[in-house]
Amino acid sequence: MQIWSAEIKELESLYASLKGRFPELEKDLEHLIKTDDENVALLYSRRCLEIIVTDLCENELKRPRGTEPLKGIIDRLNHEKKVSSNIIASMEGLNTLSTFGTHPKEFDPEQVRPILLNLATIIKWYVKYKAEKDESVRKEKVIEHLNKRPADIKESIPIHKSRKNPLIIVSGILILAIILYIVLDQFNFFRKDKFEDIRDPEGKISIAIIPFENQTGDTTLNWFQRGIASLIINGLGNSSELSVLDDQTMFEVMESMNQVYTAGISPSMAREVAKKVKAETYISGSFQGREDTYWIFVNLVNTESGEIIWTDKIEGNLKSSGYLDLADSLCNEIKNYLEIKALENVADYDFREVYPNSSEAYRCFIEGMNLVLTQNYETGIKSLEKALEIDSTFTFASFYIAYAYSYSSQWEHCFLWTKKAYTNKERIPPKYQYWLELWYACYISKNLSDIYRYCNLLEESGINSRLLWFDIGVTYTDFYCDDPPQIEKAVEAFEKVMEISLERGGYWEYELYYSWYGKALHDAGEYEKEKGIYEIGQRIFPESGYILFRQAVCALSIGDTSKANEYIVRWRSINKGVGNSESIIEKWLGQIYEQANIINQAEVHYRKAYELESQNTDCILWLAQFLINNNINVDEGMELVQKGLEIQQDNSLLLWCKGLGYYKQGRYEEAVQLLRKINELPGFISILCQQLKEAEQALANQNK
Repeated sequence: MQIWSAEIKELESLYASLKGRFPELEKDLEHLIKTDDENVALLYSRRCLEIIVTDLCENELKRPRGTEPLKGIIDRLNHEKKVSSNIIASMEGLNTLSTFGTHPKEFDPEQVRPILLNLATIIKWYVKYKAEKDESVRKEKVIEHLNKRPADIKESIPIHKSRKNPLIIVSGILILAIILYIVLDQFNFFRKDKFEDIRDPEGKISIAIIPFENQTGDTTLNWFQRGIASLIINGLGNSSELSVLDDQTMFEVMESMNQVYTAGISPSMAREVAKKVKAETYISGSFQGREDTYWIFVNLVNTESGEIIWTDKIEGNLKSSGYLDLADSLCNEIKNYLEIKALENVADYDFREVYPNSSEAYRCFIEGMNLVLTQNYETGIKSLEKALEIDSTFTFASFYIAYAYSYSSQWEHCFLWTKKAYTNKERIPPKYQYWLELWYACYISKNLSDIYRYCNLLEESGINSRLLWFDIGVTYTDFYCDDPPQIEKAVEAFEKVMEISLERGGYWEYELYYSWYGKALHDAGEYEKEKGIYEIGQRIFPESGYILFRQAVCALSIGDTSKANEYIVRWRSINKGVGNSESIIEKWLGQIYEQANIINQAEVHYRKAYELESQNTDCILWLAQFLINNNINVDEGMELVQKGLEIQQDNSLLLWCKGLGYYKQGRYEEAVQLLRKINELPGFISILCQQLKEAEQALANQNK
């Protein structure tokens, strides 16, 4: 019996009482009360909290949650006293403890009990809260209905019984009111500050441009104080990422502060002006020089803190028509910097530290990466290449092109783009350079010790990119060479991805993450947690062939044939739906059974795939490698390899298989020669590296 069975019973009662009123919450609550796994219990408890807090954010804070972490919203609900302090305490406790669901070795299962107790408390409060809200809305509608008077009903006019003339009374009151208004208006009692509500309604960076100071001593250049400000306003005004205060608004606000708009403004006054118009940032500056040489100095300042965010200087002649080019150049630099910052504010967290030099290139990069993460590699690569055309110094654009080619198994392109990105590694911070060093070790130098070294350095770098930690996990999974500590490190890397995602407010919407994470857990023998990860992934990607494939392997590995068959039926249906041939389906069914170590069934499917397309080199390869690798029939496997090479003589995978066959047959010298040749090709397959070492050792022993 679960140690938290009593708490689950209470949640079961709550679940039954909801009766379809909260479908989304009930769906996750159902998963929670049915699970026996503490990690899954933590994950679904957190998901229930997310649903409730997201609803409170929309209804109480009057804004969408977006990607804001749960803690931030809970803190805001507490700060604004939207939720009682005892419920806030339960929310904070649940939020803190539930993150340990991604670290099964770092929490005690006993801690599930307070999480479930907190969740029950929160749900009870939430149900009452929603009922009160609904009742309030109902009452408002009733009052609104009662207050509506049909148009055809005439209101009765009362008959005044006073002996005084009502007209005289009304006139006297009216005159008194007018006098009172005139008096009070002199002290601005009724005058609303027209600048009070200047805000950025669309989340853009709001910016005020302050007239520059003339420090040349030449009064004939005073016109440039406002002139440069107006040129910058016009230049930035067409940006879709910025909210720029116009000339007229700036004129009015400065007039209200007894400042002359055409005159230069001191730094302290500039900040006061920016605060008055509620601009998040402001641009101020000065110009100085003489004769034909002048310098324009510009500062971009954070209004709230007074901190200078960015500064620049340009040189030219203000007394020639070239001043327009100067202003244009300055404006473009300001615009580019601000647009990049604005895009960073709305971009996915994982795309914020990529160091572009062009906002347009950054837009293309974000577009490309969104496509890559949905596995639309071809179109995504085109967008990334466009980013590079605009900004040839954009190292991360080159790197993620290599990434896209790698995860779409286009190894030669991956090899070339890895070299390109590596050549420009100095353009990104040192901590990110380790990532490029890692890829160089994987695809160029093929040095296993370097691979592990750079993985370790990246783990200690403090980088919180999910793509980075995902890649570390994949690297450890691919390169662990049957070394258990490495597969444990793969699991830890994938857990870090989950931790980062939950801190940001939800699960990562990247399909490959769940299949790779599950595979690492499978290799580590953590089958129950593996099942939980697939459940989360499938909720996000219900038609994922990758996840269904891994679920089938997992179910077969733990002897749940009935469940495995359900997954396989769904998986087969999806493959047929996307147009995959029967031979491809049979080939991958062979993979499912081989990975579940059900060798006889795997052989049946590999042979069926070969029978369906006996001239298809893929079908030949998969059957051959299966027979050779599992020592089932090495000679038959070698015959199949030879047949495949007659169809496609330069097929590197068939040549690799042939080298392995030579090794299995005891033909070590031929095996070493062929495996070395394959190892020189682009890309690095850890198992090939291991096989080559074994063949070299066998040859050395033979020659003793």
